[in-house]
Amino acid sequence: MMKDPKQIARVCLQAARVDLEAHAACGLITADDEFGLRYKIAVQACDVNGDDCQFPSCGCPWPDCSRQARKQ
Repeated sequence: MMKDPKQIARVCLQAARVDLEAHAACGLITADDEFGLRYKIAVQACDVNGDDCQFPSCGCPWPDCSRQARKQ
């Protein structure tokens, strides 16, 4: 059972990205709406993971930057 607030936030961010991609693929939202929602997800991901987080634009399957290799 998840109790860590950051882990709960990451699950929500992943679900938001999946929903956004599904809606975009089906043409249920406009390109402007998609851009705006991706921006909101990105802001929330930065709040959870720090300013270096690139989610949802990165190739990470999960919005958890602590699992990624550090940039040198």
